[in-house]
Amino acid sequence: MTASSTESRPDVRSTILAAAESCFARYGIAKTTMEDVAKAASTSRATVYRYFADRDSLVTESVVRRARSNMASAREFVLRRPTIEEGIVDGICEDIRRGCLDPMMHRLVSPAEMIVSAQLLTESGRAVELTYELWEPVLTKAQRAGTIRADLDIRLLCEWISEVEMLYISRLNEGADGLDRIRDKIRTFVLPALLPD
Repeated sequence: MTASSTESRPDVRSTILAAAESCFARYGIAKTTMEDVAKAASTSRATVYRYFADRDSLVTESVVRRARSNMASAREFVLRRPTIEEGIVDGICEDIRRGCLDPMMHRLVSPAEMIVSAQLLTESGRAVELTYELWEPVLTKAQRAGTIRADLDIRLLCEWISEVEMLYISRLNEGADGLDRIRDKIRTFVLPALLPD
């Protein structure tokens, strides 16, 4: 394999992903075909299949790529809060806010696409893995510092955070009142269960 063909690989992959996302926006995720993606990427179906096994892998890779591109800034947002309590409340609310603004995520949790997202993100465990990747360092640090309960199952907590975020992204009207109510619920009902006695 030549150096130039190796260098072009990420560009082809990115081009296909961008084309797929444009198709998801135009046709919906469930109705997009690999042929649609190939046409939008100005390439052959064989090339698309060389990089992605099927539409589901395209959707999953798009979500993973988008989540990871925001992960460092999302974690930094949480860590800048003066207390772990504020970090948890504000961090979950910020994840929900970002999800509502991200067209791909909003599509995935819409009623029309919910079956697709349930299979790809929830049943596959990818949503939980991404949530764990973001939150585990923050929560483990808080456990070591004694600011959250030492007996908490961090993976289970991340699973809950993932489910709550997906639920609220699908239901939230993008106004501040909605986020304020979510913030109040987390502060009132969730934080007491996480904090040491």
